[in-house]
This record gives sequence, C-alpha cells and structure tokens, in this order.
Amino acid sequence: MTEDRVYRVRIDATPEAAWAAITDPARTVAWYYGSEVRTTWTVGEPVEYFAGDELQITGALLAYDPPRSYSHEFIATWSGERENQGTLTWTVEPDGDGCVVTLVHAGGHGQETVDGSRYIMDALKAYLEGVEVPRAAG
Repeated sequence: MTEDRVYRVRIDATPEAAWAAITDPARTVAWYYGSEVRTTWTVGEPVEYFAGDELQITGALLAYDPPRSYSHEFIATWSGERENQGTLTWTVEPDGDGCVVTLVHAGGHGQETVDGSRYIMDALKAYLEGVEVPRAAG
C-alpha cells in the first residue's frame, strides 16, 4: 500500500475561479497538460482527460460536491496502456481573499505521477494568478 500524496497550494483567486478552473474543459486545457476534462459530473460516470483526440486519463467519478470537492479514479492511458494510479481528490477552500486548493493522490505510484501532480498544482496557481503557466517537463 502506498501513502497518500498531498499537494496543497494557496492561490490568489476566488474559490469560484479555482473551481471553474478545475472543472471547466475550456479552462483545464490551459494548465492541465493541454488536456480538457470531459464528464457529465454524475457519480459513477467516466471522468476523462483528453489532449486533442488522445485520451490521457480515465476513471469513474467517485464523489462530487460542488463547488468544494470531487474525486475520481485515475487510470493513466498516456502510454497506450491502462495503468491504475489510484484516485485523485480535489478540494477548494476559501482562504481570506484567495483560496487553498488541495490535491490528494491516493494509491499513486511512480515518480512520473509525483512530478506530474507537482506540475499541475504549479500550473493551476500560475493560470489563476495570471502569470505564465510553466512548461511541462518531457
């Protein structure tokens, strides 16, 4: 069993803006490895991240509590095979005139997903604060 990986970042943006950034496909494409989230936001239905026509991540929506949090299975498909990487839980909380976004990666393994989670948190912060989104490694 692996330990949960917890990534937390304070962002100078409203919780509503952060929620929109992590749930709106037109916004995720700007900071989440060029991928857009596609889902009905119905628990049990698929959550998929596509970069263009290429499926990168898939998995079922496990919980949805807008505008505060959601969880989904994380099955990586970017290598052409399905690799179970556990679950991702996103939480947005108000913090003064900004917010705190927490990403919990339960059951993940491999340095690639550690680096990827760090990157998307930095990219989300940059996107919401209006600075240049960092380039993805690789």
